[in-house]
Amino acid sequence: MIVLAGCLFHDAPPTRYFAPPSELASNDDPPVEPPPAAQPVRLRRVRAASYLTEQIVWRSSDVESGLYEQRRWTEFPSRYLERAMVTALNRTPGIRRVESDPHAPTLDVELLSFEEVLAPAHEAEVEVLAVLRAPSHEVVFDRLFSARRPISEPTGAGAARAIGAALDDVVQQVAAQVAAQVPRSAPSRSKR
Repeated sequence: MIVLAGCLFHDAPPTRYFAPPSELASNDDPPVEPPPAAQPVRLRRVRAASYLTEQIVWRSSDVESGLYEQRRWTEFPSRYLERAMVTALNRTPGIRRVESDPHAPTLDVELLSFEEVLAPAHEAEVEVLAVLRAPSHEVVFDRLFSARRPISEPTGAGAARAIGAALDDVVQQVAAQVAAQVPRSAPSRSKR
């Protein structure tokens, strides 16, 4: 009975919160006005796989993953992706991000992986599915982008740093692909 009572009153380690130190997701730079010739793009939908919530995910193989009990993100990973994607699009030459232009191509992104990989190498992985559609709703590209970064220190902070770096890499890949393939808008007709 004494042993069982000790188990009932055992204190669990405190929950620890992490934020990936992404330069793009935490950018406070004032917005830069793109040149008028830049092609408009609308970031429409940012989602994440259902298991990517506030709990930090680990993966030990291609068939096994889990959630850390005491490690949490300060926000949902989809919010980090959205902020980083907005910053990357705003910084990419040749395109300008618009909020509500119905005639602009649209970009949808889905976060598929935002995790600490334990084996065979200890690294962070971020994977994003990006779909760019022309104003006619025709798919311009539907592509998976991914990045891995080594985790140099075996701590929650080390994993968060590596995930932040991988996130920055992935959104820059997506933004570059958008700039390379965004459909050119038709020249506007002046009214006479």
